[in-house]
Amino acid sequence: MIGETLGQYKLTKELGKGGFATVYRALQPTLNRDVAIKVLHPEFIRDERALRRFKREALAVARLHHTNIVGVYDYGEHEGRAYLVMEYIAGSTLKSRLGKPASLELTVSVIGAVGAALDYAHSKGVVHRDIKPANILFADDDRVVLSDFGIVRLADDDSSLTRGVIGTPQYMSPEQALGREVDGRSDLYSLGVVLFEMLTGAVPFRGDSPIATLSMHATMPVPSVRQRNPNLSEAVDALVRKALGKNPDERYQTGAELSVALSVALGQGQQPTMDSTMRMPTMQTATSTSNSMSDVVDLDTMYNQLLILTRERNWRGAVNLAAQILARDSNYRDVSAILNSASNELRFGRTTGSIELQLQDLLGQAEVAIADAHLMEAAGMLQQILRASPNDNYARARLEMVNQMLADQETTRRRHSRLEQLYSLAQSKVKASDWRWAHNILEEIANVDPQYRDVQELLELAQESLQAEAGNELSAQDIHSMRDQAETAMAQERWADAVALWEQIQAREPNLAGIAERYEIALHRSQLAALSEEAARLAADGLFEEAIQKLEELKVLTES
Repeated sequence: MIGETLGQYKLTKELGKGGFATVYRALQPTLNRDVAIKVLHPEFIRDERALRRFKREALAVARLHHTNIVGVYDYGEHEGRAYLVMEYIAGSTLKSRLGKPASLELTVSVIGAVGAALDYAHSKGVVHRDIKPANILFADDDRVVLSDFGIVRLADDDSSLTRGVIGTPQYMSPEQALGREVDGRSDLYSLGVVLFEMLTGAVPFRGDSPIATLSMHATMPVPSVRQRNPNLSEAVDALVRKALGKNPDERYQTGAELSVALSVALGQGQQPTMDSTMRMPTMQTATSTSNSMSDVVDLDTMYNQLLILTRERNWRGAVNLAAQILARDSNYRDVSAILNSASNELRFGRTTGSIELQLQDLLGQAEVAIADAHLMEAAGMLQQILRASPNDNYARARLEMVNQMLADQETTRRRHSRLEQLYSLAQSKVKASDWRWAHNILEEIANVDPQYRDVQELLELAQESLQAEAGNELSAQDIHSMRDQAETAMAQERWADAVALWEQIQAREPNLAGIAERYEIALHRSQLAALSEEAARLAADGLFEEAIQKLEELKVLTES
């Protein structure tokens, strides 16, 4: 596509290619600037629903305005291609700087910048899902920026994208590995893996296969960073173990919390002094160093921390942090109301309950969304409520109900899609008078839904045609046609179809030269495919030991 034009953007250089898209450098002539354009691979935008989803994700990411997040300028569609226009970062990636332990200065800088970016994005309801060194960039001015927000979110919609677990196995959280629902704390786990790699030069878990790596994340204890880098302290070792907690509740809950803890563990910072449970750094005076953590932490992150302190009833810490926020923006959200509530609680032991009122309002919005069948929106609202109030059993029950409704919808959609595929294939077999295969496919459809379209009529037609053919010897032309079909099935890697065809030919003409050899090849490949599919199914169900056993069987069968 070099030299082509998408909208007003002229593509000048390919910068890289990934599983979802190809990235190009392009010129935007109206502003005479270079931009980066991410063009999604065509197979990921195969229908209107997927295209709408991509546009919705693009708009969500475009609303993220943060110094440590690659900016999204534009979205467009051109001749069947969908693309994002982003800030062009001319520097290198963190991946190019790893392979050995990084300097502590660089480590603190990267964790602080990426942590701030994640806190900001999470406050906007955006989860990255694929934090890794390749997505952490260095601009020419040494600014650390995080890229690829929102792209992997598209993989939730498997009507338009490839199946499978979303993410990069070496950096995936246990809940991602097990196929469970994720939130921002999954990103923080992945950032913890990046921290481990920066401190030691290697990731904590790397198995012989992606499935083995996922299993290690889900089940194995975190290796000691001190064993890999003796220069590190016990405090750093403990910090990394917490960052990589198997349970999201056991980890650092915000990027700011992880960043401050890292500075303290490395002896480069001090614990906040305003309260023993305070998780945010105090505001610095005008004479403080410009590199202080408060310069990195944005108001959205501080506001989220304020909600945590309020939920924990840490009123003194809430008063102090609310005052800091109001010193920077006197009208920021409902901080004044929270400050009054926390002050009243400190003085009189009571509060106006502004947080509770917000949660009640959010619950009401979620109920309306459920009634309108906007289930994804309802799930997001209920998750927000539970992040602020984990013990809200009603919200948890409603979320479980919504998740079940979403799962039922997905099951129905997949079932309908499968029936459509089978029906289309059955029609083609009927037109070709391939009655045996038409009969098999139609029976499969009837077993799922006996009333589906005109399946019963077609099934009767196939049965009558098979009976008419019964007892008739296959002609040489028929044998030749079946051999062609069998070879086509093998070329298309439809091994089960090929095995059945070779079996039919052998049953009719057992002495034909070469038939037995082709049958054995098809049977062998069919067995390999079946084992591979079984391993993938077991892994998706979280049964990693059984999946690994199937892969071992696959290895033995492959070598035989």
